[in-house]
Amino acid sequence: QFLYFIGFQMMNKLLTLLLAGASSTVAIRDPRDKPNIVMFFVDDLGYGDLGFTGHPTTKSPTFDNLAKNGKILTSWYSGCPVCSGSRSALMTGRQFVRLGVPGVFGPTVDDGLNLNETVVAKQLAKVGYKSAIMGKWHLGQREMYLPGSRGFDRYLGIPYSDDMGEARATPCKGENYSVVGGSKGDWKSDFLEAYVSQGYARVSDVSDDPGGDYLPLVHQQNGTTTILHQPLDFTTLAQSYRDFAVSAVKDFQHDPFFLYMPFSHVHTTAADQPEMQYAGCAFKNTTKRGMFGDALAEADWIASNVMETINELGLENNTLVLFSSDNGPWMSRGKSGGSTGLFYGRSAGYWNVGKGSTWEGGVREPAFAYWPGQITPGSRSAEVVSSLDLFPTVSKLAGVPLPQDVTFDGKDMSGILLTNTSKSSHESLFLYGHGTNRCGTGPFAVRHGKYKAHFATGPGIFGCDGCTPICYSPLLLFNVEEDPTEAYPLAVNTTTGEYADVIAEIMAAKKRESETMYYGTLIKAPDQPGEGPNRYGVCCDRSKNCDCDGPPT
Repeated sequence: QFLYFIGFQMMNKLLTLLLAGASSTVAIRDPRDKPNIVMFFVDDLGYGDLGFTGHPTTKSPTFDNLAKNGKILTSWYSGCPVCSGSRSALMTGRQFVRLGVPGVFGPTVDDGLNLNETVVAKQLAKVGYKSAIMGKWHLGQREMYLPGSRGFDRYLGIPYSDDMGEARATPCKGENYSVVGGSKGDWKSDFLEAYVSQGYARVSDVSDDPGGDYLPLVHQQNGTTTILHQPLDFTTLAQSYRDFAVSAVKDFQHDPFFLYMPFSHVHTTAADQPEMQYAGCAFKNTTKRGMFGDALAEADWIASNVMETINELGLENNTLVLFSSDNGPWMSRGKSGGSTGLFYGRSAGYWNVGKGSTWEGGVREPAFAYWPGQITPGSRSAEVVSSLDLFPTVSKLAGVPLPQDVTFDGKDMSGILLTNTSKSSHESLFLYGHGTNRCGTGPFAVRHGKYKAHFATGPGIFGCDGCTPICYSPLLLFNVEEDPTEAYPLAVNTTTGEYADVIAEIMAAKKRESETMYYGTLIKAPDQPGEGPNRYGVCCDRSKNCDCDGPPT
C-alpha cells in the first residue's frame, strides 16, 4: 500500500507537470492571433537621422538592424508636422483638425484630447490587450487626460515636450559642468514665438501656473497617479524608461499587449541644458555626432533592451514592431535639432523645411515594420502610409471592429506590411499644416499617388529670414517618386498643360475632402478639487511651487 501511495503521488506530480506544459503550449498564440504591438515613436527625428536612412555617423544599431530585417517604409507621413497634432492622429486614426486638437498643447492647459475619443489602448482592451506607454504623451496633462485615464494600464513619462520646463542633470564622473543659465519661464517665450505665432497653439495655453516651471516624471498604474520627480533628472531618465518598458513586457508576456514608446528623445530641451540635449552617463560623448547623436544612441539602447526581453521570453514571432517619428527635425535648433536628409525642399528657397512645415522634410518620416515570420526581411515599400493608419491597422490585426459612429482618416495598412504586392489605400492623403491656414481653410498639401501638391507652403517652426508663407492658385505640383527633394515643379498656379488631368483629379479630391471635413472643438473637462486658473499644471506640491527635488543643478 505504501509503494502504491508513493507511485500514485509520482504519477500525480507527472500529470501536473504535463498539464502545466500543455497549458504553457496553449498560451503561445498563433503569430497572427492578437499579435503584440510595439510602437517606437521618436520625438522630432528627421528622415536623415538614422543609419538605415543614410546618416554617416549616427549610432542606431538596434533601429538599423530591425529595419534591415524587416520592411523599410519609405513613404510614411506624419499626421501633423508638430507634436500634439501628430500624436492625436496616431492614437485615434483621425486628422488632428477633425479632433479640434491644436498643433501643440502647452504644459498647463485646461483641456486635452476630448474624452469621448477612443485611443489605440482602449480599442485593443476590448479584446483583452494589456497596454503601457513610456515617454511623451502630449495630449493633455490633467489627470483625466493622461494615459491612465485613456485605456492604458500603466504609464511613465513626461506628459509633454521636454523643453516645456527645466530639469536637472546630475553630473557624471569627471564632469564639472552644471546646467547653464536659462530661465524656468523660457518655454513660454519660445512657445509664443514658435507655435502661437504660426497658428499651431493658442495664446491661452501660456499661464503663470508654476506647474509649467519644472519638468515632472509621472507614473500611473492601478488608478493611481504619482509624480515621482519634479524637476526630473535627465541623467537617469533613460534608465527609468528602460526599466519601466522591460518590466511591462515581462508583466504582460502571457497576454497580448500594446507597448507604446513615444520617446522624449531627441526633442531639444530648455536652454539650461548644454546644447539643449541630454543623455545619461553611459552615452555622453560616445558618438561622433555630438549631443544629438548621444541622445539618439541612448534611445536606441532603450529599444535594444525591449527587443532583448521580447526575444528572451520567446515573443518575437508574436510581436509586430513599428517605428517612426512624430514630425520632422526642428531645423532652427541647428545641430541639436536633427536632419531632413534628402527631403530638403530645394524649391522652397529657404532652409527651414522641417518641423512645422508641410514640405517633405516636415512630414515624411523614417519608418519600418518588423515581424519575424510575417514580414519579408530586407524588404522595402514606397507605398503611401501614415501615422493615421496605426489605429485601423492594429484593430484589424487584433480582430476588433472599428467603432461604427466615427469617421476615420487612417487606412488599414496591414496588406502593405505583410505582403509585397499590396497598394496604398490612400488615393489622396491630405496634409494639414498650421492650425489656421493663412490661405483659407483646408489642407496645406496632398500626396496623390506619385504626386504631391502644395496648396500653401511656409517655413518650419521659428521661421527664417525672408521666408514667408505662399498661397497657390490652385497648386504647386511635384512628382516625389522621381523628385523627393521637391526641386523640380511640374506645375505652378495652372490647371492646363501636360499635367492638367492630374491637377483635375487632385482638385476634385480636395473638393471632396473639404465637403466631408469638419473642424472639431475641444470640450474642457470639469474642474477637479484643487484645479482652477493657473492650477492645471502637473505639480508635486504647490506649497513648494512645484519644486520637490531641488532646483536644476
